[in-house]
Amino acid sequence: MDTLINDLFPESQVKAINQLLKDPTDPTSKTLIQKEIGKELIKNNEIINSSFPQLISITSLSPFASSLTECENVSYIIIWGLKKINILPLITEHENEELAYRCFISLSFFKKALIKRYERYGAPNPNFYRNIGVKSFESLGMNEISNHFNKWEMFLEEMFI
Repeated sequence: MDTLINDLFPESQVKAINQLLKDPTDPTSKTLIQKEIGKELIKNNEIINSSFPQLISITSLSPFASSLTECENVSYIIIWGLKKINILPLITEHENEELAYRCFISLSFFKKALIKRYERYGAPNPNFYRNIGVKSFESLGMNEISNHFNKWEMFLEEMFI
């Protein structure tokens, strides 16, 4: 996060931001700083690769996330999905965590591909994958993502597509 702070903010603000980060009496500072970094990244259009700290800052802008941990988990799932050649979920081949992640990424970033598979080839419709994704995250104990699945889907689509 230090590199992002130094790259995105004027030197006069960097010192103050770093002091806030080091203040053990204010646990909300880190979350607020993450959000400010996210705003700066979007404003300056300076998203570089799939950097984990950048994704955390952008996902922290979601008005519905219950915690910074939820944002970190979503960021991890995005990076996981970006490394896959074919991310579309196949219920006959994928299960558990992999199925949950694939449903999440596919609906957030590749919804048109799911719709095309549904319309042309008779694959399950996007609502089927949404329900599978929600239930899969529930079974994995990732209740925050499960509860906010639809909101994350819309948020990520809005931010990145």
